[in-house]
Amino acid sequence: MLKHTVVLGLLMSSSLLFGQLDSNSVTVSANQNTNLQPDQVVFGIYVMSGINNSLDDVLAALKTSGITMANFSGVSTNGTQVVTGLPRQAIQWAFALAVPFAQMKSTVTALTSLEQSVPQANSQLTMTFSVQGTQVSTALQQAQTCNIPGLLAEATAQAQKLTTAGGLTLGQILALASTAPNSAQGNTTASFISGSFSSLLLAPAPQNCSLTVKFAVTRY
Repeated sequence: MLKHTVVLGLLMSSSLLFGQLDSNSVTVSANQNTNLQPDQVVFGIYVMSGINNSLDDVLAALKTSGITMANFSGVSTNGTQVVTGLPRQAIQWAFALAVPFAQMKSTVTALTSLEQSVPQANSQLTMTFSVQGTQVSTALQQAQTCNIPGLLAEATAQAQKLTTAGGLTLGQILALASTAPNSAQGNTTASFISGSFSSLLLAPAPQNCSLTVKFAVTRY
């Protein structure tokens, strides 16, 4: 089993994925699975507006928070809004904000203040927010590297077993192919209830490396 260490901790294993033996060569693939612990919490920010309001109106009301078009995640027209005691058709504008765990408390404070200031900036708007889950940051994903020497050693060991079992001798490497870690988010759940976080479940996000090696083989 390959061993590899990263910040925040992870679980990793290596296994033979595929081995093909013929009279002239043997091809073996080794896999390295790394589970990265999420390091960011994702907030959903929702702004309700009248049907005559635009995205520019919403962004203007959110300007002081630093939320921009880059945070925009979608819009829905299947909503209602209560204005001066009367319900009306409304548009919901959704935004996503990812922050490090260390900034969760300060972000809740900032969003709570924003929730109060948005209607003051534009009386046609109301805002709510919630925690959507957690994710592995791009920076943490990019910091991971494939353990190529370890994968090569694993592939060589597996190829040696195949050739020995087939009455052949393992020769030189003919070809190599590798894949880098995948970008992935953890499947997580979280909720924000009465000023505190509840049921924050961190699920590791898998990052996969693989190496396929083709060896020459000869008869005894």
